[in-house]
Amino acid sequence: MKKSSLFLIGITLGIVVVTSCTYVRKVTYPPDFVYLEDRKVISAMADLNVDMWRIDDIITNSETILPYQREEMIQLLRHMEDVADRLGAGTTVTNHLLIDENIDLFKDDVRNARKSVQGEPPNYYLAGRLSGSCMACHRRR
Repeated sequence: MKKSSLFLIGITLGIVVVTSCTYVRKVTYPPDFVYLEDRKVISAMADLNVDMWRIDDIITNSETILPYQREEMIQLLRHMEDVADRLGAGTTVTNHLLIDENIDLFKDDVRNARKSVQGEPPNYYLAGRLSGSCMACHRRR
């Protein structure tokens, strides 16, 4: 009986602590502030990395990019735009200053790459250079 009571008290305290952290964030930050949890940022960066690797793979391992590969690249670039949107943009202020400073430029680069790939005739140059856009944040320090 004591173990189950202690377990319930522990669970209750855990829920209170987690809930209070969210409340403290809402009270201490301005209303337009977006708190990006580390796991959300890590997940978004992993998604962008997978998409970037696939785009680079298509470009570097194809003598001629076939229509289905072009469509795949367009879908990957759209996905990258969506992921970047989740990380903030414009006047959005987050707890990740490096993201705040660079996300708009990155989004522009992804959008321009997608438009170039969608163009007639398609141009893959900007898509091939896209990994360089990551270097604004991901350079050796």
